[in-house]
Amino acid sequence: MIANLAAALLLAVQATPAAPDPRRPAPTLDDVAPTVPDLARPAVLIISKTNGYRHDSIAEAVPAIERLAKARGWSSFATENAAVFNPDALAKFDVIVFANASGDIYTPDQRAAFQAYIARGGGFVGLHSAGDGSHPGWFVRLRGNGNFTGHPGGADQFQSSDLAVADRSHPATAHLPATWRWTDEYYSWDAPPAPDAHILVRLDEATMRLEPKLRMGEHALIWWRCEGRARIFYSALGHKAEAWSDAAHLKLLDGAIGWAAGVEGEGCGG
Repeated sequence: MIANLAAALLLAVQATPAAPDPRRPAPTLDDVAPTVPDLARPAVLIISKTNGYRHDSIAEAVPAIERLAKARGWSSFATENAAVFNPDALAKFDVIVFANASGDIYTPDQRAAFQAYIARGGGFVGLHSAGDGSHPGWFVRLRGNGNFTGHPGGADQFQSSDLAVADRSHPATAHLPATWRWTDEYYSWDAPPAPDAHILVRLDEATMRLEPKLRMGEHALIWWRCEGRARIFYSALGHKAEAWSDAAHLKLLDGAIGWAAGVEGEGCGG
């Protein structure tokens, strides 16, 4: 009797569908574009769609970027609808920011519209999970580095480490000290940024616990590169909610957005 009851309970448990994991939503593609209003320029498009891992800090990241745009007197439009990647909508923006967007979020037409936007010289800023392993190969090449290999886990997932600021002439890093103490989930890749990338910030691997498979030696975390006339910026920082209220980090993002939009700093010629 007891054995039969236990077996019945086990079957009931096995038959009960697991609760959906909000951090790993089912991938979706969008086919109806959002209505984008006419925007004063410069204008920032903020994308936080997740067909890969979904960070809780998106809730802080999007309004933080909106506030940065507003403080500049710029317009912004935030969406999780990738059908915004169409020629008419993208023509309204000077820079696209991926606020922890992840995964292959595009239909073929949307991918073509995004690539055409870049080909025309549109700016791009990718933040944190824009560097993870969920993105398609063409996007990884646009980002300008290797394939994602992981990050520390367990008790070592978030560590306070020294970041070496390699270039303080860029608008994103001009305010930072030569050594910047920061806490984050640090990504690793199987290759450093491409030869045409300009590294701004590196992780000092000697100041943290990092298993051998995640060690890179020259461990770049923030860089920029040109894709023709397009200014491409990537920062691996920004997993935790606290990052999106940190003054130094926000100033870094503000400089990155201003640079990628083409209104600050030197960058990519014709």
